[in-house]
Amino acid sequence: MKIKNFFFQNQQWFLPLLFLLVVIYATLRNYFLPTSTIDGVHCGVTQYNNYIIFKNSFFHLLSQLNLYSTYSNEQYDLFKYTPSFALFFGLFTLLPNALGLFIWNLLNVALPILGFSQLLGLNKKTKPIWLLLLIPEMLTSVLNSQSNGLILGLMLLSLAAIQRENTLKAVVFICITGFIKIFGIALFAVFLLYPNQLKKAILQAFVVLLILFGLPLIVTSFDTLRQQYFNYFDLLKNDGNTFVKYSVMAWLNTWFNLNIGKNIILLIGLIIQLIPLFFQSDYLRKNRIIYGFSWMIWVVIFNHMAESATYIIAVGAIMAYLALKDKLSIFHFIALFLLFFFTELGPSDLYPKYLRIWIVDTAQLKVFPCIVVWLMIFFEMIKFDNIRLKY
Repeated sequence: MKIKNFFFQNQQWFLPLLFLLVVIYATLRNYFLPTSTIDGVHCGVTQYNNYIIFKNSFFHLLSQLNLYSTYSNEQYDLFKYTPSFALFFGLFTLLPNALGLFIWNLLNVALPILGFSQLLGLNKKTKPIWLLLLIPEMLTSVLNSQSNGLILGLMLLSLAAIQRENTLKAVVFICITGFIKIFGIALFAVFLLYPNQLKKAILQAFVVLLILFGLPLIVTSFDTLRQQYFNYFDLLKNDGNTFVKYSVMAWLNTWFNLNIGKNIILLIGLIIQLIPLFFQSDYLRKNRIIYGFSWMIWVVIFNHMAESATYIIAVGAIMAYLALKDKLSIFHFIALFLLFFFTELGPSDLYPKYLRIWIVDTAQLKVFPCIVVWLMIFFEMIKFDNIRLKY
């Protein structure tokens, strides 16, 4: 009881301190761990290799080199973002790696917290608990030095802006998300539940997308930029032919031995995701923002190339969804248990290595709880809220 009282009475400084410690730990760990050797890569591979890829992309853009080529003398793996993201990372090229990595990790942690705090309708009493439960997944994300925390924050901020009918701000956040990882533009579907903002959003999106597309012209020519985008979409097309990771596709294959084409499953998932628009239930009309949370889960679980670190987007959306609730049903508690111990802690050292591999890869229990919650939200949107039990 004393611990509970301490947490609620000091949450204004205690929670930010915990998240700051996550940033500091991830930065120091990755920066000071020794480099590793990988066949075919002619440089030492750091534990913050993704940050190095992002940083190098600006120099490649500046030199009008193909952003999507293999640069085995500089880094491991490919750059898979837009030229505009490469331009943005020019801000980090002025900083030493230790400081730049810290700021990058801080941005990926602070923006989700800011987005979470801006959402309307969340239960103020329980909101700190859901943020606290987000920490394990946040740690997984920043240890990979990826952009997924940034994407989560931008998505939450865009939904908060839609709630406040600040259409331009919402459009800007969604467009920026799309220029980091293209699946972010799926959040535009939420405007279909806000008809008074829809027309304005379409017009504004056209302008904002045009501006974001053209920003790299500051440092490169139009012909080079056009070729960069040809290369970018070619990379995405080739990525679509590779193996599946943590997704609905992999789960169906593992659990039921169903080897259905990825595009067919994606189409079925899209149809299911659009069904609530036709039902327009009373519950959905009162809780329109829940449709946005559903899309945030959808873009992860139906992404056949989703990695473990990508799941911060889905888990963040689930925590925001649970924060809408005044009371939780027994089904929510079961889903939360599965989410915390398998999705969040599954890849952690809490389990021995053989069990981690079984949970995350063999049994696809990283993705399964997110599928469960996505289906729960779907049935809530088309019919009614789950029967609630007091706790």
